[in-house]
Amino acid sequence: MHIPRTHIRLGVDDSTRSTAFYEALFGGPPASRNANVIVFEFDEPALLLVLETLPAKGGPGDRAPRPARRGRRPKGVRPISAARSRYALVVPDPEHVGKAAVALWRAGAPLRLQDQGIETLDPDGNSWKVRFVPFARRLCVIAVSPEGHDATN
Repeated sequence: MHIPRTHIRLGVDDSTRSTAFYEALFGGPPASRNANVIVFEFDEPALLLVLETLPAKGGPGDRAPRPARRGRRPKGVRPISAARSRYALVVPDPEHVGKAAVALWRAGAPLRLQDQGIETLDPDGNSWKVRFVPFARRLCVIAVSPEGHDATN
């Protein structure tokens, strides 16, 4: 049976950091890479993830305004609630959550424990949940709506 692939295209600032993050999250290396584009292609989850390196910012006028700081946080680490886009990796076995958490922790990703899973941010501020769903038959990736609702809630 053919399962359609989820296609995700993300702009990244640092391809090395982003590649390390996605290798940890999905447990495998990219299928291909060139100077500006890195492609991850997996059968399980059925996913085609394209990371495209963004052009370097030109000057101070190109900078987005900084949000107000509420507490001390390591430089470059965004709060999970301020994520740009939200995705979920649905897993059929709780062991997958643990393996992903260890791999992401080793890659330096921030982690937040949740019911039946974890949440993290990629180096560019996109939120990823790894969520155990008992009735799931296989790994799959879903995009979460802007309101934060997804098929796993």
